[in-house]
Parts: sequence; C-alpha cells; structure tokens
Amino acid sequence: MNLSHRSLMVALTFVAAATFNPALFAASYPDFAPVIDKAGQSVVNVITTKEEPIKLVPDNVRQDLEGTPLMDLLKQMYGDKLEEKLSGKGPSLGSGSVISADGYVVTNFHVVDGASKIVVRFKDRTEYAATLVGSDNGTDLALLKINAKELPFFAYSDNSSIKVGQWVIAIGAPFGFENSATVGVISALGRSLGQERDVPFLQTDAAINPGNSGGPLLNEKGELVGINSQIVSESGNYAGLSFAVPSDVVKNVVEQLKTRGSVARGWLGLAFQDLDRGLADSFGIKTAKGALISKVLPNSPASKVGIKEGDVITEFNGREIFKATDLPPIVGLLPINSKVAMKVIRGQKEMEVSVVLGKYSQPEQMEGQNSKKVSLGAKLDELQRGITVRDLEENEQGALGKDQSGVAVVYAGGKPWSSAGLRRGDIIVTVKSNQITGTSDFYKVMREASKEDKSIPLLVVRPGEMQHYISVKF
Repeated sequence: MNLSHRSLMVALTFVAAATFNPALFAASYPDFAPVIDKAGQSVVNVITTKEEPIKLVPDNVRQDLEGTPLMDLLKQMYGDKLEEKLSGKGPSLGSGSVISADGYVVTNFHVVDGASKIVVRFKDRTEYAATLVGSDNGTDLALLKINAKELPFFAYSDNSSIKVGQWVIAIGAPFGFENSATVGVISALGRSLGQERDVPFLQTDAAINPGNSGGPLLNEKGELVGINSQIVSESGNYAGLSFAVPSDVVKNVVEQLKTRGSVARGWLGLAFQDLDRGLADSFGIKTAKGALISKVLPNSPASKVGIKEGDVITEFNGREIFKATDLPPIVGLLPINSKVAMKVIRGQKEMEVSVVLGKYSQPEQMEGQNSKKVSLGAKLDELQRGITVRDLEENEQGALGKDQSGVAVVYAGGKPWSSAGLRRGDIIVTVKSNQITGTSDFYKVMREASKEDKSIPLLVVRPGEMQHYISVKF
C-alpha cells in the first residue's frame, strides 16, 4: 500500500470514528423506563369466568344410553343431579386500562363477552370485583367499573397529532405474563379490518399477543393513544401486524357507555364498495377513488336526500374519501341527527348534498335480501357474447327489493363476463344505471352498450352477498 492509499484509509477511519459516537447514538433513542414504570400502575389484568352450562350426561349421549345397564347405574348413583347443569369453563385473562380516578376501566368487548364474573387485578396484586357498565361490539370496547378511588389513570392523547413512525408502547399480559411492555412505532393510520367497520384502527409493530387485548397503547408521554385490540397472523401469534382502537374512538364510546350503557352511531342507510379502475372507467370518472354506492335502503337518510345507486361519495364531513372503508368510521362516530355535507359524483358531475344522519340499526333488509337460492332452469335466449340469462322466478323476485327487477345468469363464459367476475346464479339488476325488467330488455340494453368502447357497469345481486357493481368491457 503506497502512502496516498494509507493516508486515505487513515482519513476514512478518522471520519468514521468521528461520525459514529456510541454515546450520541444511544442518546438518540428515548428512555422508556420512567413512562413504563408509571404506566404500569394504571394497567390491570381482567380475569373473567365464563360459565358454559353442561350436563353430567349430555342429551345426545343420554339418548344412546337410555335403557342400558350403564344408564340405570348412573341414575342410581346421581339421581336428580343428572339433570343439573355444571360450569364448564374456568377463568381467562385479558388486560384493561384505567381511564379515571374513580374506577372506570376500558377493555375489549371480546375479553368480557359472555362473562359471568369479572375481576380486575392491579400490579400490586390488589383485586376488585368489576361490573360491566356497557359494551360495544362494533368497536370491540367494553367499560368496567370498580369500587375504588384516587386511582392513577391514563389521559387521552390528541390523536390528530399522531403520525406514522412515532414511538408507541404496548403494555399487557401476553400469554399471562403480567405487565409486559413492548415498544414499536405507528405503522399506519385508519386501517379497516372488515369486521369492525366502525373503527379506523391504528396499526403498530409493537408486539401484541393473546392476553394483551384491552391493554393500552401509549405515546412517549404515557398518554393513551389507543386500546390494543387484535393482531393479524396466520399462526395466531404476533407477526408484526398489531391493531389498536384509537383514543378518540375510545373516548367517544366511553362517554356514551357512561351515559346510557350502549352506543348509538350515525347511519346513512347505504351499502358501498371500492371504486376500481374498471368501474371508474365505466362511470366515466377520472380517478378511481371514493365509495361507490351499490345499495340505498328505502326511507333511509340517504334515500331522503336523493342519493342513488351508482353515485360515488368523494368527501364526507370535510374529509376526503379515498376508498369505501374510509366512510363507515367517519359516519359511525358522528352523533345521530347530525347534518353533514358530502360531495357526490353522479354522471361525471360533482354535487354537494347535505344529509341528516339517522340512528344505526342492523340493516336486516341488506342481510336478508340475498339469502334465497337462485333456481337455474334452462336457458331462454343467447347473446352472441358468451352470456345466457333468463327471467326471474317468483322466489328470486322476492329476494330483491320491491322496486327492483332483473334477470338471472344461467351461463357466463369467456370474456368479458367470466373475467369480470360474473357467474352462474347472479342476478343482474341494472346495466349503466338502467333498470332491467327482463331478458329481452337486458339483451337490448347490452347490445347498445357493447357498441361503446368503454367499460359498462352492471349492478349484481349474488345469493348470500351484498349487491355490488362489476364492470365489463368488450
């Protein structure tokens, strides 16, 4: 090595040594110990007992044993006790977060669901019997009350300041290991997990496992960012994807549970789906963002202001809607009778509509409307494009709304039908927002539509599913 090379190596070594200072590197990470130590006083174990009554001899077994010597012996030994029901399940363990000095504790709905007895245990092993104030399956939250005063509790954080990449701390009892702390960052905001459509979940990579449910997710100040709720994993254990109910949702639900023991949320009376590129093209919309309306319930708040199937909601209450799952959490957290402005695209034109939210109730019309099976029968007519449909039978018409009609798909093969997702048994209700009254009407509308060089939206009812749009392009 010549002098110039040696000088260069020395210089690089010096620069590296000067750049990497272990003390400075360590100091760049926060010290979570004081926060965790203090927070541990407000984290509790929620111990539930769920009594699932079982008989000494189950009824189905008893039927097989009746009249046998063994059954005669059991009757002699146990007599009337054969008819008694015994408790069949022991205690299970979750976590909870104290949110007030006078003994209110938040946990998950699934932690206390069906519990006959609830006990709250603190870090110092002090135990209290807890009563269930109220619960809400839609947000997976439950509020407990214990008879205690002057408790250390978590303050709510300002969730409007939460950003992806910020530090968070999770504390709970994974697999029964009490007061376990894990650290991570916020991975994403506003996640939808499908089944809990009313929650814009916080995603974090802080390790959460069974037993963490109901425990707090905290920021560096020890403020409550969210309540740890669930994970997504193929194994059932932590796989880097953990989800928490945001503190603003927690606060809203807690206030309602305190007041009336239940949660009332805003309701539009709509079913909707994501707007993909094909559907956007078929409706003549430039960008594939927004919530595409696939169903409007009769006499719902949305129907009263003229919202129609095929409309696309792009903004609601001042917040932009990028995908269908953005809408339910915003609607569900607004008070009933709130007057809210929303922007809607209809026929390539944007308009603003004000709607007064109703009270949410399980939309039985939506769940039940597609529950009947479709009878397939023989084909009646053919369009030379690989699809065969027929008029609806009486039971199929009953599966639709009273103002709806359509045709049943007998065969859908090749492009564009099967590739668009259309399949045998589907009921086509509208084509390009035109109501279909029968087979001749369908083929007439399709022949005209197929002449256009763009995607065509079809509103489809599928047995057992919510009606939705698909797009076909010839």
